Amino acid sequence: MSIDTSKAKEVVVKTCGVRTVEAAIAATEAGADIIGVIFAVSGRQIDIGKAQEIAQVIRQTRNTENAVLSASAIHEGISATASASEFFQACTSRILNSSRPLLAGVFQNQPLEHILHVARAVPLDLVQLHGIEPVDMAEKIPVPVIKVFHVDDQFSLDSSDLFTTFQHSIVLLDTKVAGTDQQGGKGVSFDWTLAKKLADRGMPFLMAGGLTPDNVATAVEVGGAWGVDVSSGIETNKVKDVAKIKAFVNNAKGV
Repeated sequence: MSIDTSKAKEVVVKTCGVRTVEAAIAATEAGADIIGVIFAVSGRQIDIGKAQEIAQVIRQTRNTENAVLSASAIHEGISATASASEFFQACTSRILNSSRPLLAGVFQNQPLEHILHVARAVPLDLVQLHGIEPVDMAEKIPVPVIKVFHVDDQFSLDSSDLFTTFQHSIVLLDTKVAGTDQQGGKGVSFDWTLAKKLADRGMPFLMAGGLTPDNVATAVEVGGAWGVDVSSGIETNKVKDVAKIKAFVNNAKGV
C-alpha cells in the first residue's frame, strides 16, 4: 500500500542502489520519488537488462498521460540571468511535477558515450554523475542531471561550482570517504550544518551519506535539504530491506 501523500512533507526521497524488481516495487509503494540504479563499478552495480526490467515496472505505476519532461523542457523559459536559487527552484519544481517515481542511473567517471548509450537503452529519466566529472558534461546529456559534490573537511560553499555553474538540474551533497575511489553507499555522514548553510542561500539539493530510517528526520530538519538519498541505510546484510525502505520514506516525509 502506498503512503498517504496528503500527510507527506514536500521532501524528495531517492532510494539508490536498487538491484531487483522487488526492491523497486517496494520503493514505489513506499512513496519514493526517485529510484536509483547503479552502472558505476560497485557492489550494487547492475546491467542494462536488469535496469530495463526495473524501468518497465516503474513505468507501469505512472500516469502515462503525464510524460516525464526532457532536459530542454526542464530548462525552457528560465532566464539566463536567473540567480542560482531561481534556476534550481524552477528546475526542481518542474521535475517534481512530472510522473513519479523517476528512474535515475548512477555513473562515476565513465565516458559520455557510455552514459548516453545506457540512458537511451534503459531508458533513464535522470542521470547522476557521482564522480569528478566536469559540471558542463550535463549540457550533453538529454535528461536532467544530478551532480554530486563530495563533502569533506576541505569543502567550501564559496570555492565550489555550486553557485557558478547552472548546467546541472539537481545538486547532491555526499560524504567524501578517504582512501577509496568509489564514493557513495559507504554509510558515512558529513556535517549537516554545512548543508543548512546551502539551504539558507535558497539552493535546493539532495543530501546523502550515512542516512538511515532513524536519523533521516533529524537530517532533514538540521540540513534543510530539498531531498534525501539513501542506499546502505535501507539494507540488511547488503540487501534492500522492505521494512527499512518504508520506514525511511515515512520518516523523511513525516508521515
